[in-house]
Amino acid sequence: MKQIMQALQMRGLNTLVKTEVPIPVPGAGDVLIQTLAATICTSDLHDLKSNPFGITYPRILGHEAAGIVVATGREVRGLALGTRVAVHPVVPCGKCEECKRGLAHICSDMGHLGYDRDGSFAEYFTQRADRVIPLPENISNATGALLEPVAVCLQAVARAGDVKGRTVLVAGDGPFGNIIARLAKRAGAARVIVTGKIPFRLQSIPDVEIPDADPVRCADVAILAVSSQDALSTCIKALRPRGRLVVFSALKEPAPLDLFALHLSELEIVGACNDEDRMEEALECLQDKVLNLAEIITHQVHFENWEEAFSLVRYQQGKALKVAITFS
Repeated sequence: MKQIMQALQMRGLNTLVKTEVPIPVPGAGDVLIQTLAATICTSDLHDLKSNPFGITYPRILGHEAAGIVVATGREVRGLALGTRVAVHPVVPCGKCEECKRGLAHICSDMGHLGYDRDGSFAEYFTQRADRVIPLPENISNATGALLEPVAVCLQAVARAGDVKGRTVLVAGDGPFGNIIARLAKRAGAARVIVTGKIPFRLQSIPDVEIPDADPVRCADVAILAVSSQDALSTCIKALRPRGRLVVFSALKEPAPLDLFALHLSELEIVGACNDEDRMEEALECLQDKVLNLAEIITHQVHFENWEEAFSLVRYQQGKALKVAITFS
């Protein structure tokens, strides 16, 4: 096996370079994965633009991926070499108070691919063995890379409560808004309304209502799926009394909130961050032909043309939704 690999390394704000680095060696509880596909997340763009999580440079980015297990640490059991897997990027410590309370997804000492450890925009990467899951043959490499995006969207719908027979507003027409809208229908929502600005993206979401203007007091649940003050206002205005706002996409800056309106209508606001071990359910969703989550990936671009892939995500939102970087 070769010793050097190619990777996309962040070296500063707005600085992502293709470089050669040593292939990582898996730790005792880790697996070494040869990358087959890695999708670009909106957060990757945020990391490059403003580094909100304080990533230490240099760092290989990327956290949504699928690949093949090519080496294992000495403590790993049950994952044979050659197994094709999807990867969850979050690495809870298992020791902090949150983990002990059963809230490992909001671990206070959390590890994360692409943040405190090198990620998946590389020919190889490592991950803790309990954070990968074998992929069935009927899921493609690129679709398998959607495991974690689907898992976190399942968390958003779960935090909405029982949506069966209810009206759900999803504010945001990006990949996450698209997935959340589909999952809300799967959970039994009677109506799903989606707001956004890009016709191509809105029209790519099946069986939803797209209003001409901001809806008012029509929704039992509103899910904020884009980091926008305007979208937050849309959500609040759309909620009926006793409605619930799910904050899936956070605003970095403090947001004004009409507490008087919240008081009068007895509204609820909850967060949705990462997911409560929903890998198995996410895998089921990726195999669901009705959900057809594979169609969210509109482009697959080979690693050699990585700049084109990032350009599609940044500048071509009128024709691109989710872009996968492929390695074979």
